[in-house]
Amino acid sequence: MDWSKTKTIFIIVFSILNVFLYSLYIDRYTEAEQIQPLPESTIDEKLHGDNITYSALPDSSEDKPYIRGESKSFAEADVDIDGIVNVLEDRMLQITYDEPINLEGDKEDALLAFIEEEVPESSEYTLWKIDEDQNQAIFFQQITDIPLFHSKGGQLTVFWDENDAVIGFEQTLFDNIIENEERKKLITPLEAIHTLYQKSLLETNSRITEAELGYSTHVQVSENRQMFVPTWRIRVKNSEDEETDHFVNAIKDGVIELNKKNEEIAE
Repeated sequence: MDWSKTKTIFIIVFSILNVFLYSLYIDRYTEAEQIQPLPESTIDEKLHGDNITYSALPDSSEDKPYIRGESKSFAEADVDIDGIVNVLEDRMLQITYDEPINLEGDKEDALLAFIEEEVPESSEYTLWKIDEDQNQAIFFQQITDIPLFHSKGGQLTVFWDENDAVIGFEQTLFDNIIENEERKKLITPLEAIHTLYQKSLLETNSRITEAELGYSTHVQVSENRQMFVPTWRIRVKNSEDEETDHFVNAIKDGVIELNKKNEEIAE
């Protein structure tokens, strides 16, 4: 047997095979590139078919950047109150009053007046939820005037007793906010709704009652610094009038499972 000729034949055969496989890859890649996103009319048809409705959606034409923030350090010596002051790991301020402070009149108005008077940098927060069952109200920090959703590093919680008197609060805050230079085009609220539909997160006969743009924690870039990504909050009410919030990455169009205890760590 002429091994030299056999070797040559093998080389030729494998070369032809490689060319064939590469051409097949190029064809598949080209086909994938030519797939067009579903038009909004098709999205609406699918939603209409399952009786999923929505009202007017906010504008999303303004590009937004990723943003970084650093955990603010608190010091007990900087707080002057009649009560107990604790600072946990330099990042969480805990206040317990010796004499509770009464909330009078409308609860929301009274809470807003309270934090303006008592909470450092109160203008950084926006009210998220009043929980009468737990006797507490949760405020989210605002980043460039829009809320930072469910971040333990940027949240204010106010507690009151059975007499509607504030007994204390817990506070965390991000400062040294830096915007990335590159601004990103956002998906539309309708595209976010479509994402939820594709993930089977929208029940038949449900209603989209609100769509709000905010930020959520993307990655933790260092011990004290985190990066935030623009995020759509989609509030859905099902046929039994139960409300649920869903969160969608407004840049990469993926559902975000906001974990209120553990946030994603960058590798």
